[in-house]
Amino acid sequence: MIFDALPLDPRLVTRLEQRIAQELRDGAHGLGHVHRVTRLALDLAHREGAQEIICGTAALLHDLVYLPKNHPDSARTAELSALEAEAWCLDYPELAPHAAAVADAVATHSFSSGQKARSLEGAVLQDADRLDALGAIGIARVFATGGSMGAQMWEESDPWGLSRDLDDKRFSLDHFERKLLKLAMGMNTTSGQREAGRRHHVMTTFLNELRQELA
Repeated sequence: MIFDALPLDPRLVTRLEQRIAQELRDGAHGLGHVHRVTRLALDLAHREGAQEIICGTAALLHDLVYLPKNHPDSARTAELSALEAEAWCLDYPELAPHAAAVADAVATHSFSSGQKARSLEGAVLQDADRLDALGAIGIARVFATGGSMGAQMWEESDPWGLSRDLDDKRFSLDHFERKLLKLAMGMNTTSGQREAGRRHHVMTTFLNELRQELA
């Protein structure tokens, strides 16, 4: 049980594990991702003085609804997850008072939605989710997601998009420029900024090495 060491409601964890076990998710959005984001959210909450019960629960449920990145409604997953997350919280007396706050954090966490967090807990969840898109794990997740959509690693004749429009649905490498290299500058919390800087450096080092090998 990968969540055993985290201070979370075991009933909620079991319910989520059973839900995800019934779904066909890509390798970047399974239980491992949820566990890492939850661990990061709890750590950031502790460092930033946010409410850990809200941050931890919101992180656990932030990807409750899963749609592949090339699904036409993919941009609505945060909105849909927020609706379900609130309903789940209302099923447990100790979480019910926090249901609206959890849902609000989930609703604003997605990068693609372009929304700003409306609470410290929402800011923590945004940072935690985006940290898992950076660094060595972030690199692995890019190519896992691309592979699940049938994308190529890069466009062989123009890997860096110097004379074409970037298309990260077709070429995984394009996702770095389209999104990932922008994440570190948008972190909300001091702790998130610090860790994002370290992970951003890992990514730029990888890209520099790849540039040399493709030259």
